[in-house]
Amino acid sequence: MATTLVEPFAPWLRGLGTVLHDQAPVGAFIPPADLLIDDDGVTVYMDVPGLRSENLEIELENDQLTVRGERAFPYPREDGKGPVRSIERGFGRFERSIRVPRGLDPESIEASLSDGVLTLRIPKPETMRPRRIEVKAQENGSRQEASAEERQTTAVGA
Repeated sequence: MATTLVEPFAPWLRGLGTVLHDQAPVGAFIPPADLLIDDDGVTVYMDVPGLRSENLEIELENDQLTVRGERAFPYPREDGKGPVRSIERGFGRFERSIRVPRGLDPESIEASLSDGVLTLRIPKPETMRPRRIEVKAQENGSRQEASAEERQTTAVGA
């Protein structure tokens, strides 16, 4: 005799019970960041809503720029009791590392925080900045004169 297992609920309903009865774990906070590199330096824009400057730590070592901080959980903890809630935003300690060009000076980082966006500007040292090199042509005086004469002859004959 074969035994058949029958699931009383559809798979999508299984998760509904956990939402209604248990508290879902709070996701980690990982701030998104943009990295822009130009001839003068590096600029990083990182979204850190709800954080203050004293909650952030910035470090540059070799080619790794690291931002650490903590986004505190804003709601009272209730040991699983209380109103049903859904939490989609991330909270807790975070550490975000971004690779930047080598040779940047950690002492030259300028950091500002405005409207939940951390802006880091790291200028490149003079030795890393691109330089325009002027190419000097060696000029042969007799060849230039011949070229000028050839142009005049061509223009007159035309």
